[in-house]
Amino acid sequence: MSSRRLLSSALAGLGLFLGVAGPAAASPAADEAALRQLNDDYVRAFLACDVGRFRTLLADDFYGVLADGRIIDKAEFLRQAATPPPLKAFRIRDVAVRLFGDAAIVNDLASFRKADGAAGLTRYVDVYARRNGQWQVVSVQITRVALP
Repeated sequence: MSSRRLLSSALAGLGLFLGVAGPAAASPAADEAALRQLNDDYVRAFLACDVGRFRTLLADDFYGVLADGRIIDKAEFLRQAATPPPLKAFRIRDVAVRLFGDAAIVNDLASFRKADGAAGLTRYVDVYARRNGQWQVVSVQITRVALP
């Protein structure tokens, strides 16, 4: 074995030992920026009924907890995502991204007006997992918030 291949093998083995082998993880700042962009994509997909985008955003083993307590899987989420939301306005604020290695939680507050003009607020929690170098939503939970 050449000295170059031997050195490469030794470095790969050291990387495995230290747990840093494989694709390099992005910096925390880059991960946060990517997750904020994915959150924006999620909101745009929701408003545009973009089932195709949701198909890539959501992990195959995704599940969600709706504001009424029902639990849905990816197939049901996609079915519901195809129906236009009955909203006149939708705005997110208070977006917070928390990183935990290859997992992350994105929280925010969504304000909206229903078709009848009534105001509404929800908080949601999206849980992301980095799999094969890509962030995907593995779980969401939506909670209704009482209006002030």
